[in-house]
Amino acid sequence: MKNLTHYRKLTLSICLCSIVTFSNIYWLQPLLPQLQQDFQISSMAASLSMSASLFGMGLGLLFFASWSDAIGRCHILLVGTAVGLCISFLLPLVENYNVFLILRFIQGAFLAVCPAVAVPLLGDELRKSWLPAAVGFYIASNTIGGIASRLLAGVGAEYLGSWQASGYIIGTISAALFVVVHFSLPKQRHFTPSEFHLKTSLHDYTLHLKRPQLVIIYLIIGLGFGCFVNLSNYLMLVLEAAPYHLPSDIRSLMFLTLLGGTTSSSFAGKYARKHSLITGMAVGVCIMLVANLILGQTQLPLLILGMVLMAMGFFFCHAQASALVGRSVKKAKGSAQALYSLFYYTGASTGVFLLEPSYQTKGWHGILETTQFTLMICMALVVICQLLYLKNRKTSHQTA
Repeated sequence: MKNLTHYRKLTLSICLCSIVTFSNIYWLQPLLPQLQQDFQISSMAASLSMSASLFGMGLGLLFFASWSDAIGRCHILLVGTAVGLCISFLLPLVENYNVFLILRFIQGAFLAVCPAVAVPLLGDELRKSWLPAAVGFYIASNTIGGIASRLLAGVGAEYLGSWQASGYIIGTISAALFVVVHFSLPKQRHFTPSEFHLKTSLHDYTLHLKRPQLVIIYLIIGLGFGCFVNLSNYLMLVLEAAPYHLPSDIRSLMFLTLLGGTTSSSFAGKYARKHSLITGMAVGVCIMLVANLILGQTQLPLLILGMVLMAMGFFFCHAQASALVGRSVKKAKGSAQALYSLFYYTGASTGVFLLEPSYQTKGWHGILETTQFTLMICMALVVICQLLYLKNRKTSHQTA
């Protein structure tokens, strides 16, 4: 019974911490038009408010994943999340946009502590039979936090008249949830510290980056997530302008399409049991390409359908790619997954630099053309990945 109580408290704490983390990362996404108007900045500068936090998260993951192995996970989880949460209350007070971006970067770096230590912490403390369910709850919490914060931010900005008001709403709710996490998170029972060696860690990263197949997977997921996140960013700007003129509360409802990704993630495991993971990545990219074509239509129902398919395609590809990295690496799996996360978030944070020139010259259709070209590159990389896999398998058979 004590073990069951420990399981419930730990799982609840991790899930609530995940909601706090991704709420404070993504709440600004439906409010990019308001940021653009309030700070008198360009569309690219407004999108950087998302890019800065995601890039910070990518770098923070590398740091916290290694540090938590040496000093423990619970304390570092609470401190990192608390610092990131405090920055949420500072953001509405900032009048200089450069300072705003710096704070978003720092916030992303500290909030990276949850995705960095959540699954390892669950793995340390829970029985193997309980772990899959706990991780499933954690992943669902990521989605809940991201969607709920976008919806609340959109409604708050529309009815309270400013994006700053939305920031205080998200911050206050997050603070209440964090208090629950602070008092419910149990102490670690089974943590064994391991001495951190920078040289060894860098050596592991170097070995992974010398493997062409791994690098290709990293590039596919970086380009794919870059397309997905930034497509959503620019769609907010499009829906705010003519001919739609949608207010922020209605625009934010578009993020309910992310539930399509939640659905496709659940199918990804079943697909992988019968088919190869590389084929699964190709299926995901193909769905994204179909979605891209649908998004070229101007009717709002088709835009909604396109975003549902885009979410389904990306998260299907993401599930296959993440699993393929796990299967492809026998040593230093943690560093391999950390590199995956780094490319994942770096792709999201730098995608704006790829898409902004197209948006300035051709508007929404320029975004779709560039996204389509990028996804075709992803498909070519999937083919190369398959060829490398076949070559490696042939070599291993000959050696045997």
